[in-house]
Amino acid sequence: MDFKTVLQKIVENVDGAMGAAVIGEDGIAIDQFSTGTGFDVTAAGAEYSTIITSAKKASQSFGLGKTNEVLISTEKATMIMMITSTNYFVTLALSLDGNLGRGRLEMKKAIPELEKLL
Repeated sequence: MDFKTVLQKIVENVDGAMGAAVIGEDGIAIDQFSTGTGFDVTAAGAEYSTIITSAKKASQSFGLGKTNEVLISTEKATMIMMITSTNYFVTLALSLDGNLGRGRLEMKKAIPELEKLL
């Protein structure tokens, strides 16, 4: 199985999913899958990579342990970002009426497969 297949499975199993991507903390996308809604999940994930880095540093500074997940909700979409390994994360973009719980579940299920590919 390859990255695109794993990402496609996530998107297809979640109502309201617009796209998913695997992104390095440096902001460079490894791969992505999109439903063609015009939302660039790769660009959004790249921009949010700085937030992942900041969240990881803050968690360690406060003694809260490692960061596992970051969720950002905006007027038009919700971004779920989960750490897959020390230098990568997977992100899922959902429409506001998307199934957030299912999105989180599908991402958690996919992380072991993505980590094998990394």
